[in-house]
Amino acid sequence: MHASTISELTQAPVLDELALADFSVGDDPTAQGRLALPISAATGSPNTVVYLEVDPGKRIPLHTHTADENFVVLQGTGIVTAGDRQWEASAGAIAVAPAFARHGWENTGSETLKLVGFFGTNVLINEFDEPVAPFGVATFVTPVGS
Repeated sequence: MHASTISELTQAPVLDELALADFSVGDDPTAQGRLALPISAATGSPNTVVYLEVDPGKRIPLHTHTADENFVVLQGTGIVTAGDRQWEASAGAIAVAPAFARHGWENTGSETLKLVGFFGTNVLINEFDEPVAPFGVATFVTPVGS
C-alpha cells in the first residue's frame, strides 16, 4: 500500500474551512455549483481531492476526466450518471466514474448536495460540452496553471 504525501500543507484541509470557487457551465442557469481542490499537484500531493457543493435544483453537467473519480456523498440527495448508468445517491453513498466516462450529478433534494471526489493522480484534463466559468473553456487542466 502506498501512502500519499502532502508536502506543502502545514495541516490537513478541513472541509468547512475551504475557500470555495463558484463555477457555471454554458448558459444553463441550473448548471452551477461551488468547488475546492484542497489536495492536488499544487499542494505537492500525487493525488487530487475535489470538494463540490450543488444547491437544490442545480447540477454538474456531464463531463469527463483523464482518471477514475471515486465519490462519497457527504450530504443531500441526487442523481448520479456515470457512463450509461444512472442511480439515486444520498449521504453515505459512494460512486465511481471511470476515466473518460461521461458523468455528472443533479441535486434532486431540498438541501445542498455535498460531494468529495478522489483521483489517483495530481493533474487532470477535464472536458465539458460547454465552457466552464471562470475558466472560459470547455477543456481545461487542474490544478489550473499546470
